[in-house]
Amino acid sequence: MNNIENILKHIFSLKPKDKKESLDDLIDLYKLLDSPCDNIKIVHIAGTNGKGSVTSYIESILLKSNYNVGKFTSPHIMKYDERISFNRELIDDNDIIKYFNIIHEFSKSKNIYLNFFEFTTFIMLLYFHEKQPDFIVLETGLGGRLDATNILNSFIAIITNISYDHINILGNSLDEIAYEKAGIIKNNELCLFADNKKELSDAIKSRTNSYINVIDKYNTVTYSLNKETFTTNVTVDNFKFHIPLFGSFQVNNFLLAYEVSKILNIDNQTIQYGLDSIDLKGRFEIVSESPLVILDSAHNEDSIRVLIDNLFYLFKKNEVLFITSLLDTKDIKSFFDPLLSISNCIFVTSLDNAHYGLNAVQIKDKIIDNNVDISNFKFEDSLKSCYEEALTLNYKAIVVCGSFYLVSKFKKII
Repeated sequence: MNNIENILKHIFSLKPKDKKESLDDLIDLYKLLDSPCDNIKIVHIAGTNGKGSVTSYIESILLKSNYNVGKFTSPHIMKYDERISFNRELIDDNDIIKYFNIIHEFSKSKNIYLNFFEFTTFIMLLYFHEKQPDFIVLETGLGGRLDATNILNSFIAIITNISYDHINILGNSLDEIAYEKAGIIKNNELCLFADNKKELSDAIKSRTNSYINVIDKYNTVTYSLNKETFTTNVTVDNFKFHIPLFGSFQVNNFLLAYEVSKILNIDNQTIQYGLDSIDLKGRFEIVSESPLVILDSAHNEDSIRVLIDNLFYLFKKNEVLFITSLLDTKDIKSFFDPLLSISNCIFVTSLDNAHYGLNAVQIKDKIIDNNVDISNFKFEDSLKSCYEEALTLNYKAIVVCGSFYLVSKFKKII
């Protein structure tokens, strides 16, 4: 197959099948492909929230330290290629075609079914094996223990935090979720984390004797938020860092990247140069100042709470409106109750073209079933119509949130 459109159509059609019980089939394929990237230093990042920010921080700092860096992240916002980059250059279509055909042939010969994320992981591995970066900054897709990225050995494991998300897959208790996330820790390697939950620290300690909770290590850290520039200043070890992302939650994300930097003996000025070059989409991203439009991929209880904290820092109650949608896997009340705490206007639109996506009426029915008052809601399948009506209303900010899929869809219409 040599047509990129057909190849991407095929890759996107590879839905997950039964819940995985082991990575044995993926490990077999990995060995069949001669264990690509087994000679490269890997920073492996898991966690419920903050993975993308930490991944971008570390990538940027390593690049400014003159390392060659491969980055694997998900999901993409605008196009598939965003998931795989080498020194900030996205993978070329010709490389996708080349590695697709190799993987397709090998997996078919051994009758190994690969879902979308697994296939993408193997494309990444072959691509980076050819490029031979000094480091790969590797973000898990979902969980950790049974994630396709976990066929690799890393030299540092990072777990940002844990909270309730994807409970149908990862479990409905923090102990179960922590167990899955901590599954990325192998060979007694160093694990960095930024969460004081006992469930997570217990899970980490059961897998390694080498760990650092950066919240404890840097307990004198201070920070300030700039309302005018939507940036964050963090002072650690008597050095003030300027982060071009907004929110108190970015402090812990930064501390994880800072600790990696110090392990690699990277000086503070180089760290700052790295921070200056960050351009992270879909994380409190300002796409318009007049009117103020904020895109945020917040999609679970913890990230929604953080988003609302940010908004309350900037606005009074009922000064913002939301345009949102959510997947069928999400808890209705823990998602919408925080939004209603700050806003009296919520547009609910459709994501029925996404995996587990729902249309506006289906979400409305779920909201009613969960005894949430719908008097402050507007239900409209057309995202464009929602935005056009929102522009006519007298609110200080329009906030689009609920899913990376929604952020991506919105970017395509503005």
